[in-house]
Amino acid sequence: MPVLVVLGGMIYAVSSFLEVLEHDMTHGQLARDLDRATALYKRDPDLLEALRPGLLTFVTPRGVTDGLPENLKPIENSASHEIWLPGADYEYQATRRDIGDHSLYVLLDLTPEERLEKELIGVAWIAGMGALFLAVIVALWLSHVVMRPVRQLATRVSHIRPGEQRPDLRPVTGDRQLNVIVEAFDSVLDRFDAFVAREQAFTEDASHELRTPLATAISSIDLIAHDDDLSAKSRKRLMRARSATTRMHELIESLLLFAREQTDEQYSAMPVSPIVREAIAMQEDMLVGAGKPRPNIVFDARSETEVAAPESMLLSVVNNLLRNAIEHGGAARIDVLLEANQLSIRDHGRGIAPAALSRLFDRRFRGSRSQGQGLGLYLVKRISERFGWQVAVSSTPGEGTCFDLRFG
Repeated sequence: MPVLVVLGGMIYAVSSFLEVLEHDMTHGQLARDLDRATALYKRDPDLLEALRPGLLTFVTPRGVTDGLPENLKPIENSASHEIWLPGADYEYQATRRDIGDHSLYVLLDLTPEERLEKELIGVAWIAGMGALFLAVIVALWLSHVVMRPVRQLATRVSHIRPGEQRPDLRPVTGDRQLNVIVEAFDSVLDRFDAFVAREQAFTEDASHELRTPLATAISSIDLIAHDDDLSAKSRKRLMRARSATTRMHELIESLLLFAREQTDEQYSAMPVSPIVREAIAMQEDMLVGAGKPRPNIVFDARSETEVAAPESMLLSVVNNLLRNAIEHGGAARIDVLLEANQLSIRDHGRGIAPAALSRLFDRRFRGSRSQGQGLGLYLVKRISERFGWQVAVSSTPGEGTCFDLRFG
Protein backbone atom coordinates (compact mmCIF):
# COMPACT_ATOMS: atom_id res chain seq x y z
CA MET A 1 0.00 0.00 0.00
CA PRO A 2 2.70 2.65 0.78
CA VAL A 3 4.40 1.80 -2.52
CA LEU A 4 1.16 2.41 -4.42
CA VAL A 5 0.73 5.74 -2.65
CA VAL A 6 4.25 6.76 -3.66
CA LEU A 7 3.60 5.62 -7.24
CA GLY A 8 0.33 7.59 -7.37
CA GLY A 9 2.08 10.66 -5.99
CA MET A 10 4.80 10.35 -8.60
CA ILE A 11 2.24 10.13 -11.43
CA TYR A 12 0.37 13.13 -10.01
CA ALA A 13 3.60 15.12 -9.89
CA VAL A 14 4.42 14.19 -13.49
CA SER A 15 0.91 15.15 -14.61
CA SER A 16 1.12 18.50 -12.81
CA PHE A 17 4.52 19.20 -14.33
CA LEU A 18 3.19 18.42 -17.81
CA GLU A 19 0.22 20.75 -17.24
CA VAL A 20 2.56 23.61 -16.30
CA LEU A 21 4.85 22.84 -19.21
CA GLU A 22 1.90 22.70 -21.61
CA HIS A 23 0.59 26.03 -20.29
CA ASP A 24 3.92 27.78 -20.83
CA MET A 25 4.43 26.25 -24.27
CA THR A 26 0.94 27.02 -25.56
CA HIS A 27 0.94 30.59 -24.25
CA GLY A 28 4.32 31.26 -25.81
CA GLN A 29 3.28 29.70 -29.10
CA LEU A 30 -0.06 31.53 -29.09
CA ALA A 31 1.67 34.87 -28.45
CA ARG A 32 3.98 34.32 -31.42
CA ASP A 33 1.08 33.23 -33.64
CA LEU A 34 -0.94 36.29 -32.56
CA ASP A 35 1.95 38.65 -33.44
CA ARG A 36 2.34 37.04 -36.85
CA ALA A 37 -1.43 37.12 -37.50
CA THR A 38 -1.52 40.81 -36.53
CA ALA A 39 1.31 41.62 -38.93
CA LEU A 40 -0.34 39.74 -41.79
CA TYR A 41 -3.71 41.33 -41.08
CA LYS A 42 -2.24 44.82 -41.19
CA ARG A 43 -0.61 44.07 -44.51
CA ASP A 44 -3.61 42.33 -46.04
CA PRO A 45 -6.48 40.62 -44.24
CA ASP A 46 -6.54 37.92 -46.90
CA LEU A 47 -3.05 36.83 -45.86
CA LEU A 48 -4.47 35.27 -42.65
CA GLU A 49 -5.09 32.13 -44.67
CA ALA A 50 -1.31 31.71 -44.93
CA LEU A 51 -1.01 30.98 -41.21
CA ARG A 52 0.25 27.53 -40.25
CA PRO A 53 -2.20 24.60 -39.91
CA GLY A 54 -3.81 24.22 -36.50
CA LEU A 55 -4.73 27.91 -36.20
CA LEU A 56 -8.18 29.38 -36.54
CA THR A 57 -8.81 33.11 -36.95
CA PHE A 58 -11.92 35.25 -36.67
CA VAL A 59 -12.19 38.97 -37.52
CA THR A 60 -15.18 40.99 -36.42
CA PRO A 61 -15.93 44.67 -35.99
CA ARG A 62 -14.96 45.75 -32.53
CA GLY A 63 -17.79 45.13 -30.09
CA VAL A 64 -19.71 42.92 -32.53
CA THR A 65 -19.88 39.25 -31.59
CA ASP A 66 -22.51 38.07 -34.02
CA GLY A 67 -21.34 35.01 -35.90
CA LEU A 68 -18.75 34.07 -33.30
CA PRO A 69 -18.84 30.73 -31.43
CA GLU A 70 -20.49 31.22 -28.06
CA ASN A 71 -17.29 30.37 -26.13
CA LEU A 72 -15.37 33.13 -27.93
CA LYS A 73 -17.74 35.97 -27.14
CA PRO A 74 -16.67 36.55 -23.49
CA ILE A 75 -12.97 36.88 -24.34
CA GLU A 76 -11.67 40.40 -23.82
CA ASN A 77 -8.80 42.21 -25.48
CA SER A 78 -5.36 40.64 -24.74
CA ALA A 79 -7.03 37.90 -22.67
CA SER A 80 -6.38 34.20 -23.22
CA HIS A 81 -8.64 31.25 -22.38
CA GLU A 82 -8.99 27.54 -23.09
CA ILE A 83 -12.30 26.92 -24.83
CA TRP A 84 -14.22 24.09 -26.48
CA LEU A 85 -15.64 24.41 -29.96
CA PRO A 86 -18.65 22.37 -31.05
CA GLY A 87 -17.57 19.02 -32.56
CA ALA A 88 -13.94 19.32 -31.42
CA ASP A 89 -12.20 16.48 -29.51
CA TYR A 90 -9.76 18.75 -27.70
CA GLU A 91 -9.63 22.29 -26.40
CA TYR A 92 -8.39 25.43 -28.13
CA GLN A 93 -6.28 28.14 -26.59
CA ALA A 94 -7.97 31.38 -27.71
CA THR A 95 -6.91 35.03 -27.50
CA ARG A 96 -8.13 38.40 -28.82
CA ARG A 97 -6.41 41.55 -30.03
CA ASP A 98 -8.15 44.74 -31.09
CA ILE A 99 -6.69 46.27 -34.26
CA GLY A 100 -8.24 49.62 -35.13
CA ASP A 101 -11.96 49.13 -35.51
CA HIS A 102 -11.76 45.36 -35.67
CA SER A 103 -11.08 42.51 -33.25
CA LEU A 104 -8.78 39.63 -34.26
CA TYR A 105 -9.35 36.24 -32.62
CA VAL A 106 -6.65 33.57 -32.90
CA LEU A 107 -7.33 29.98 -31.73
CA LEU A 108 -4.53 27.46 -31.26
CA ASP A 109 -5.53 23.79 -31.61
CA LEU A 110 -4.29 21.96 -28.49
CA THR A 111 -4.76 18.47 -29.96
CA PRO A 112 -1.02 17.72 -30.39
CA GLU A 113 -0.20 18.97 -26.92
CA GLU A 114 -3.04 17.01 -25.29
CA ARG A 115 -2.05 13.82 -27.11
CA LEU A 116 1.58 14.32 -26.12
CA GLU A 117 0.52 14.86 -22.50
CA LYS A 118 -1.49 11.63 -22.49
CA GLU A 119 1.37 9.72 -24.07
CA LEU A 120 3.84 11.06 -21.51
CA ILE A 121 1.50 10.18 -18.64
CA GLY A 122 1.13 6.68 -20.09
CA VAL A 123 4.90 6.37 -20.32
CA ALA A 124 5.14 7.57 -16.71
CA TRP A 125 2.66 4.88 -15.62
CA ILE A 126 4.56 2.19 -17.49
CA ALA A 127 7.87 3.39 -16.08
CA GLY A 128 6.37 3.57 -12.59
CA MET A 129 4.94 0.05 -12.79
CA GLY A 130 8.23 -1.21 -14.17
CA ALA A 131 10.11 0.48 -11.35
CA LEU A 132 7.64 -0.99 -8.86
CA PHE A 133 8.08 -4.47 -10.30
CA LEU A 134 11.85 -4.07 -10.27
CA ALA A 135 11.71 -2.80 -6.68
CA VAL A 136 9.68 -5.86 -5.65
CA ILE A 137 12.18 -8.19 -7.33
CA VAL A 138 15.12 -6.43 -5.68
CA ALA A 139 13.33 -6.44 -2.30
CA LEU A 140 12.62 -10.17 -2.56
CA TRP A 141 16.21 -10.86 -3.53
CA LEU A 142 17.55 -8.71 -0.70
CA SER A 143 15.20 -10.32 1.81
CA HIS A 144 16.37 -13.74 0.64
CA VAL A 145 20.00 -12.73 1.02
CA VAL A 146 19.43 -11.05 4.39
CA MET A 147 17.18 -13.78 5.81
CA ARG A 148 19.27 -16.74 4.60
CA PRO A 149 21.54 -16.75 7.69
CA VAL A 150 18.47 -16.39 9.92
CA ARG A 151 16.82 -19.38 8.23
CA GLN A 152 20.01 -21.38 8.62
CA LEU A 153 20.08 -20.48 12.30
CA ALA A 154 16.42 -21.49 12.70
CA THR A 155 17.15 -24.84 11.02
CA ARG A 156 20.07 -25.53 13.35
CA VAL A 157 18.04 -24.56 16.42
CA SER A 158 15.15 -26.81 15.34
CA HIS A 159 17.54 -29.80 15.18
CA ILE A 160 18.58 -29.45 18.81
CA ARG A 161 17.48 -32.44 20.88
CA PRO A 162 17.69 -32.89 24.66
CA GLY A 163 20.73 -34.86 25.70
CA GLU A 164 22.42 -34.63 22.28
CA GLN A 165 25.44 -32.58 21.29
CA ARG A 166 24.32 -29.22 19.99
CA PRO A 167 25.09 -28.35 16.37
CA ASP A 168 27.23 -25.33 15.55
CA LEU A 169 24.88 -22.35 15.54
CA ARG A 170 27.27 -19.91 13.90
CA PRO A 171 26.01 -18.72 10.50
CA VAL A 172 27.90 -19.93 7.45
CA THR A 173 28.27 -16.36 6.18
CA GLY A 174 30.00 -15.21 9.35
CA ASP A 175 27.48 -12.41 9.81
CA ARG A 176 28.76 -10.38 12.77
CA GLN A 177 25.35 -8.94 13.65
CA LEU A 178 23.79 -12.40 13.62
CA ASN A 179 26.62 -13.75 15.75
CA VAL A 180 25.36 -11.55 18.60
CA ILE A 181 22.04 -13.43 18.50
CA VAL A 182 23.86 -16.77 18.19
CA GLU A 183 26.00 -16.04 21.23
CA ALA A 184 22.88 -15.13 23.21
CA PHE A 185 21.25 -18.40 22.07
CA ASP A 186 24.31 -20.38 23.10
CA SER A 187 24.41 -18.71 26.50
CA VAL A 188 20.74 -19.44 27.20
CA LEU A 189 21.01 -23.02 25.92
CA ASP A 190 24.08 -23.61 28.09
CA ARG A 191 22.11 -22.55 31.15
CA PHE A 192 19.17 -24.71 30.11
CA ASP A 193 21.43 -27.71 29.55
CA ALA A 194 23.07 -27.26 32.93
CA PHE A 195 19.70 -26.93 34.65
CA VAL A 196 18.23 -29.98 32.91
CA ALA A 197 21.37 -32.01 33.63
CA ARG A 198 21.16 -31.15 37.33
CA GLU A 199 17.46 -32.01 37.48
CA GLN A 200 17.92 -35.29 35.64
CA ALA A 201 20.90 -36.26 37.77
CA PHE A 202 19.01 -35.50 40.97
CA THR A 203 15.89 -37.37 39.84
CA GLU A 204 17.84 -40.39 38.65
CA ASP A 205 20.06 -40.55 41.74
CA ALA A 206 17.14 -40.12 44.13
CA SER A 207 15.04 -42.67 42.28
CA HIS A 208 17.85 -45.25 42.22
CA GLU A 209 18.49 -44.74 45.91
CA LEU A 210 14.82 -45.32 46.71
CA ARG A 211 14.19 -48.35 44.48
CA THR A 212 16.10 -50.86 46.60
CA PRO A 213 14.57 -49.98 50.00
CA LEU A 214 11.10 -49.83 48.46
CA ALA A 215 11.51 -53.24 46.86
CA THR A 216 12.69 -54.57 50.23
CA ALA A 217 9.71 -52.98 51.98
CA ILE A 218 7.24 -54.51 49.50
CA SER A 219 8.80 -57.97 49.89
CA SER A 220 8.75 -57.68 53.67
CA ILE A 221 5.12 -56.59 53.69
CA ASP A 222 4.17 -59.54 51.48
CA LEU A 223 5.96 -61.96 53.83
CA ILE A 224 4.30 -60.48 56.91
CA ALA A 225 0.90 -60.64 55.21
CA HIS A 226 1.20 -64.45 55.02
CA ASP A 227 1.44 -64.71 58.82
CA ASP A 228 -1.71 -66.48 60.01
CA ASP A 229 -1.36 -64.98 63.47
CA LEU A 230 -1.75 -61.44 62.11
CA SER A 231 -4.85 -59.71 63.44
CA ALA A 232 -7.42 -58.21 61.10
CA LYS A 233 -6.59 -54.72 62.33
CA SER A 234 -2.87 -55.23 61.73
CA ARG A 235 -3.51 -56.78 58.32
CA LYS A 236 -5.59 -53.74 57.37
CA ARG A 237 -2.76 -51.40 58.34
CA LEU A 238 -0.27 -53.63 56.52
CA MET A 239 -2.27 -53.43 53.31
CA ARG A 240 -2.33 -49.66 53.58
CA ALA A 241 1.45 -49.72 53.81
CA ARG A 242 1.56 -52.13 50.83
CA SER A 243 -0.64 -49.78 48.79
CA ALA A 244 1.49 -46.75 49.67
CA THR A 245 4.78 -48.48 48.82
CA THR A 246 3.34 -49.79 45.55
CA ARG A 247 2.30 -46.29 44.54
CA MET A 248 5.71 -44.96 45.49
CA HIS A 249 7.41 -47.69 43.45
CA GLU A 250 5.31 -46.82 40.38
CA LEU A 251 6.07 -43.12 40.85
CA ILE A 252 9.81 -43.78 41.06
CA GLU A 253 9.73 -45.91 37.91
CA SER A 254 7.93 -43.10 36.11
CA LEU A 255 10.43 -40.51 37.34
CA LEU A 256 13.31 -42.65 36.14
CA LEU A 257 11.73 -42.94 32.71
CA PHE A 258 11.16 -39.19 32.42
CA ALA A 259 14.69 -38.46 33.67
CA ARG A 260 16.20 -40.51 30.84
CA GLU A 261 14.12 -38.85 28.09
CA GLN A 262 15.27 -41.44 25.54
CA THR A 263 12.45 -41.02 23.07
CA ASP A 264 14.16 -43.26 20.48
CA GLU A 265 14.58 -46.23 22.83
CA GLN A 266 13.15 -49.45 21.40
CA TYR A 267 10.91 -51.75 23.46
CA SER A 268 9.65 -55.22 22.63
CA ALA A 269 5.90 -55.65 22.14
CA MET A 270 3.92 -57.27 24.95
CA PRO A 271 0.25 -58.27 25.32
CA VAL A 272 -1.96 -55.89 27.26
CA SER A 273 -4.49 -58.29 28.81
CA PRO A 274 -2.07 -59.96 31.31
CA ILE A 275 -1.04 -56.52 32.58
CA VAL A 276 -4.68 -55.52 33.01
CA ARG A 277 -5.45 -58.73 34.93
CA GLU A 278 -2.42 -58.16 37.16
CA ALA A 279 -3.52 -54.59 37.91
CA ILE A 280 -7.07 -55.75 38.73
CA ALA A 281 -5.71 -58.43 41.08
CA MET A 282 -3.44 -55.91 42.80
CA GLN A 283 -6.29 -53.48 43.39
CA GLU A 284 -8.61 -56.20 44.67
CA ASP A 285 -5.95 -57.56 47.04
CA MET A 286 -5.27 -54.13 48.48
CA LEU A 287 -8.98 -53.47 48.97
CA VAL A 288 -9.47 -56.80 50.72
CA GLY A 289 -6.42 -56.30 52.90
CA ALA A 290 -7.55 -52.80 53.84
CA GLY A 291 -11.03 -54.04 54.70
CA LYS A 292 -12.68 -51.80 52.13
CA PRO A 293 -15.69 -52.80 50.02
CA ARG A 294 -14.60 -54.39 46.78
CA PRO A 295 -16.37 -53.32 43.58
CA ASN A 296 -17.33 -55.83 40.93
CA ILE A 297 -14.57 -55.35 38.35
CA VAL A 298 -15.62 -57.02 35.08
CA PHE A 299 -12.85 -57.48 32.53
CA ASP A 300 -13.90 -58.17 28.93
CA ALA A 301 -10.95 -58.86 26.60
CA ARG A 302 -12.64 -58.85 23.21
CA SER A 303 -9.40 -58.46 21.28
CA GLU A 304 -5.80 -58.91 22.32
CA THR A 305 -3.60 -55.88 21.81
CA GLU A 306 0.17 -55.56 22.01
CA VAL A 307 2.11 -52.43 22.88
CA ALA A 308 5.83 -51.61 22.81
CA ALA A 309 6.57 -50.13 26.23
CA PRO A 310 8.06 -51.11 29.60
CA GLU A 311 5.74 -53.39 31.55
CA SER A 312 6.03 -51.18 34.64
CA MET A 313 4.80 -48.13 32.71
CA LEU A 314 1.69 -49.85 31.34
CA LEU A 315 1.00 -51.35 34.77
CA SER A 316 1.32 -47.89 36.34
CA VAL A 317 -1.17 -46.40 33.85
CA VAL A 318 -3.75 -49.17 34.34
CA ASN A 319 -3.33 -49.09 38.13
CA ASN A 320 -3.88 -45.34 38.26
CA LEU A 321 -6.98 -45.54 36.07
CA LEU A 322 -8.38 -48.40 38.17
CA ARG A 323 -7.65 -46.58 41.43
CA ASN A 324 -9.43 -43.51 40.08
CA ALA A 325 -12.46 -45.62 39.07
CA ILE A 326 -12.54 -47.36 42.48
CA GLU A 327 -12.21 -44.07 44.36
CA HIS A 328 -14.99 -42.32 42.44
CA GLY A 329 -17.14 -45.35 41.62
CA GLY A 330 -17.24 -46.79 45.10
CA ALA A 331 -18.60 -50.32 45.41
CA ALA A 332 -20.49 -50.09 42.13
CA ARG A 333 -19.58 -52.12 39.08
CA ILE A 334 -16.47 -51.22 37.06
CA ASP A 335 -16.30 -52.33 33.43
CA VAL A 336 -12.88 -52.88 31.87
CA LEU A 337 -13.05 -53.41 28.11
CA LEU A 338 -10.07 -54.31 25.90
CA GLU A 339 -10.60 -53.91 22.18
CA ALA A 340 -8.27 -53.50 19.22
CA ASN A 341 -5.72 -50.84 20.27
CA GLN A 342 -7.97 -49.46 23.01
CA LEU A 343 -8.58 -50.02 26.71
CA SER A 344 -11.68 -48.52 28.33
CA ILE A 345 -12.34 -48.32 32.08
CA ARG A 346 -15.84 -47.21 33.07
CA ASP A 347 -17.25 -46.71 36.54
CA HIS A 348 -20.87 -46.11 37.51
CA GLY A 349 -20.27 -43.63 40.29
CA ARG A 350 -21.16 -40.01 40.82
CA GLY A 351 -19.35 -38.73 37.72
CA ILE A 352 -17.18 -35.65 37.29
CA ALA A 353 -18.39 -32.06 37.06
CA PRO A 354 -17.94 -30.56 33.55
CA ALA A 355 -15.83 -27.71 34.95
CA ALA A 356 -13.28 -30.21 36.31
CA LEU A 357 -12.89 -32.29 33.13
CA SER A 358 -10.56 -29.83 31.41
CA ARG A 359 -8.17 -29.85 34.41
CA LEU A 360 -8.38 -33.54 35.22
CA PHE A 361 -4.88 -34.33 33.95
CA ASP A 362 -3.22 -31.25 35.42
CA ARG A 363 -0.44 -31.77 37.92
CA ARG A 364 -1.63 -31.62 41.54
CA PHE A 365 -5.26 -31.18 40.52
CA ARG A 366 -7.61 -32.87 42.96
CA GLY A 367 -11.37 -33.22 42.89
CA SER A 368 -13.46 -32.02 45.81
CA ARG A 369 -13.75 -35.58 47.17
CA SER A 370 -10.38 -36.92 46.08
CA GLN A 371 -8.07 -38.44 48.68
CA GLY A 372 -4.99 -38.61 46.45
CA GLN A 373 -2.19 -36.15 45.77
CA GLY A 374 -3.26 -35.18 42.26
CA LEU A 375 -0.41 -37.09 40.56
CA GLY A 376 -2.11 -40.27 39.35
CA LEU A 377 -3.89 -38.96 36.26
CA TYR A 378 -1.04 -36.52 35.62
CA LEU A 379 1.34 -39.50 35.36
CA VAL A 380 -1.16 -41.30 33.12
CA LYS A 381 -1.09 -38.32 30.75
CA ARG A 382 2.70 -37.99 30.81
CA ILE A 383 3.34 -41.69 30.25
CA SER A 384 0.78 -41.76 27.44
CA GLU A 385 2.45 -38.80 25.72
CA ARG A 386 5.84 -40.47 26.17
CA PHE A 387 4.77 -43.56 24.21
CA GLY A 388 2.39 -41.94 21.74
CA TRP A 389 -0.81 -43.11 23.40
CA GLN A 390 -3.95 -41.03 23.68
CA VAL A 391 -6.08 -40.84 26.81
CA ALA A 392 -9.56 -39.33 26.77
CA VAL A 393 -12.26 -38.99 29.39
CA SER A 394 -16.02 -38.59 29.24
CA SER A 395 -18.32 -38.24 32.21
CA THR A 396 -21.96 -37.71 33.03
CA PRO A 397 -22.76 -36.45 36.54
CA GLY A 398 -24.75 -39.08 38.42
CA GLU A 399 -24.01 -41.82 35.86
CA GLY A 400 -20.26 -42.36 35.92
CA THR A 401 -16.99 -41.75 34.11
CA CYS A 402 -15.19 -43.54 31.27
CA PHE A 403 -11.46 -43.33 30.45
CA ASP A 404 -10.37 -44.44 26.98
CA LEU A 405 -6.70 -45.31 26.46
CA ARG A 406 -5.79 -45.63 22.78
CA PHE A 407 -2.50 -47.30 21.88
CA GLY A 408 -0.70 -45.93 18.86
